[in-house]
Amino acid sequence: MTLFDHLKIPGILISSLFLIIACQATDTNRIIEKNSPYNYQDTLANLEIAISEYNYRIIHKSEIGSAIRERGDETFPLSIVVSFCNITYAKEMMLINEQLINDMPCIITVRETQNGTIIGTRLMDENVADTEQAEFAKKINNNLKKIMEATIL
Repeated sequence: MTLFDHLKIPGILISSLFLIIACQATDTNRIIEKNSPYNYQDTLANLEIAISEYNYRIIHKSEIGSAIRERGDETFPLSIVVSFCNITYAKEMMLINEQLINDMPCIITVRETQNGTIIGTRLMDENVADTEQAEFAKKINNNLKKIMEATIL
């Protein structure tokens, strides 16, 4: 008789519990957000300057809020996804692990909310077995955090 039999826990419950635990992400807190003391337009302008100061280039802007407004919801809050890259870092990343291309380009979002303007980003996963990849992720994450801080200071 097993401990689970003794506790009268059905095997299906145990199997389900193990499945749920196994499917959970190991690093669930990769999204960080900060309140900006500036309005949407000023925050976006500050972000563009900060990205440039950290030697990245903006490669695309997805103006989600504006697109929704253009489809008829004229009061929808503004929001944007700014994609940017540094080719030197991109090459380094590809040499470490080609699959990391799925984490690029870097993005920072800006959006209007009832509580003001919010900026956010998704950090790279630092919780990996490959130490070179973990160090690279820490470097990029540090840059993302510094860009965000420079945007709202």
